[in-house]
Amino acid sequence: MFIELYKHLKEKGFDVYSIGQHEGICSSPYLVIKENTEMDIVGTSFNNELIDIIIYYPKGSYSKLNPYLKSVKGSMAEINKLKRAYDPTPIVIDDEKEAYTTSFSYKKIKKKEGI
Repeated sequence: MFIELYKHLKEKGFDVYSIGQHEGICSSPYLVIKENTEMDIVGTSFNNELIDIIIYYPKGSYSKLNPYLKSVKGSMAEINKLKRAYDPTPIVIDDEKEAYTTSFSYKKIKKKEGI
């Protein structure tokens, strides 16, 4: 799923990284794709594959953050395989990256392997 998401978001014009790949401070907005664990859907032969999109936006540009978040959500909504899993995390400041940050969680339902 990572590769598909990466390509889609890059095509939409976003600066995209895998977890731990971006170095230095946040001088322009970027996204980090983080694949999480799979969770059983009890009583079925399916799992939820969980994926986080972590958003970093340069500190000092808070008034421009909301339109950027909307564009990320809109681009993610185009991927029919994914559904929002949880509410976005609160916006906090990452002092090390000098950025505002939040994340969106998505899930993809898939058949359990070996079944």
